[in-house]
Amino acid sequence: MKDDEISKLVQSHSRALASGDATAFTSIFDQKNAALVRDQARVFANLRKMPLAEKSYQVLRRQGRAQDSFGRGVKFTQDVAFVHRFAGIDLRPVSEWYRWTIEKASANAPLVVTKVQGAPPTISGEVSKTMYFPGPWDIWPDIVVAKAGASLVLARPQDAALARRVAPTVSAAAASDLAFWEKNGDPDAAVPSGFVVALVEGKAQLGKLFRTAKANEAGVSIPMPRWGIGNDTVKIGGTRVVMDTASEFFRNEQGIMEISEHELAHSLVAGLDSAQFALFGRANWITEGFAEYVAGRNRPINGNRRVSEGRAYVAGQLAMPFDGKLPTNALWDFKQMTSVNYLMGHLAMRFIAQKYGERKLVEGVVAAYRAPGDDSEAALFQVLGVTRADFERQWAGYVRAQLA
Repeated sequence: MKDDEISKLVQSHSRALASGDATAFTSIFDQKNAALVRDQARVFANLRKMPLAEKSYQVLRRQGRAQDSFGRGVKFTQDVAFVHRFAGIDLRPVSEWYRWTIEKASANAPLVVTKVQGAPPTISGEVSKTMYFPGPWDIWPDIVVAKAGASLVLARPQDAALARRVAPTVSAAAASDLAFWEKNGDPDAAVPSGFVVALVEGKAQLGKLFRTAKANEAGVSIPMPRWGIGNDTVKIGGTRVVMDTASEFFRNEQGIMEISEHELAHSLVAGLDSAQFALFGRANWITEGFAEYVAGRNRPINGNRRVSEGRAYVAGQLAMPFDGKLPTNALWDFKQMTSVNYLMGHLAMRFIAQKYGERKLVEGVVAAYRAPGDDSEAALFQVLGVTRADFERQWAGYVRAQLA
């Protein structure tokens, strides 16, 4: 078997999707496996509903014996990228990685795909066990696409009514976040004008869309690296926002607005990420604090859902007492402290906005994103022109005053 056989197989699959030829699309799969063919026919139908400006399959890496000098049958796995870009939403094409099991019965037999699963990451230690797999098109029987201004809300058929109800709120959240950026952000920076939001029900589903991981959040913005190499300054091509409709945020309209503004704020600045390897990563209090600030900037802190926890923290009633220090990534999730750490990040951003102004706040956050992850705090403090020690001292006083 030669490399060009694989290339031709993948190219024909791309052409079939682009031209809308369902028969050609499913023809590469094992026709004796009715369930596999049926699943892939559904993937095809779902993908045809997606407003994609670009879509193709590209060859990645291969494992196993892909050729036999004696002309015997071979079986191997081939990783394939589904490269795609949502029109008007993704800054660059992104990719979802599949692992195909391929068999070739004899030297002259065609290649047949006998199994489709998600490909694992190339770097060990990644949180997700798969590379942006599964998409909703892979696992949902059908996809409802609700327009939300320049954004999209994707849902399963049983959530169609909910998707239509949520869409105006997602649209309003996007408009609010983009207005904040337009007023305070760098006009030349690469930011999206719309977002992809998918609705799921429960933590198990939340951890199994565009990733395979354990989920503890109510919502997540998943950054996806752009496809291809080169000296493009944009490293993150787009994001996928997934929200859990079983979470407390979906009990009322204000909660849906809050979680939408929060997750879309993450997505708004994701394209500014340097995406450089970091041991500890960007400081969570900056990342989460910024998203919380953008979502709650027009409401008094007394109305924040986390404020009673914050008061208990300052009063020394939680697992760890408030010591006037910013939360660290290492202890971010320590003993149910996550929620209060979100509040501390939020209060850090409120303090910055009050003392230095919102433009300086955005400039500092952007500097933190553009710096290598471990240098994010130093980059922010440099923009503010303050030492970490001085900042923490002033911020701790502010926190105590706010939560008195």
